[in-house]
Amino acid sequence: MKVSLKKAFSLLDGRLSTDIGDVYEMLNFVFSDNLMTHQLPTGMRKIKEVNPKWFADGVSVLGKIKAVYRTNDFRELMKLIDDDYSDYEIELEKIDFQINFIAGLESPNTK
Repeated sequence: MKVSLKKAFSLLDGRLSTDIGDVYEMLNFVFSDNLMTHQLPTGMRKIKEVNPKWFADGVSVLGKIKAVYRTNDFRELMKLIDDDYSDYEIELEKIDFQINFIAGLESPNTK
């Protein structure tokens, strides 16, 4: 599944760059699942833990953009991505991991 850098920004950086439906679409693809809201943080943590090549490369590209333009300001980054990186795409790949249905619902005292 190919996605734009702007769309992937939500996964790569953690700040919502497009519609929340895009986050569901990407995470559902990556985990071959139909995740619910409470499972999203677990999915994000798992991607960071596994650090697949597409994720590492995307984080690296964002890091370079932030360094070159000396900004981490969300609005500035969105404008830069729209203006200069609109054609940049990231090929998401699957992660073989089943996110437990109750992931994210457990009490901190029950872990």
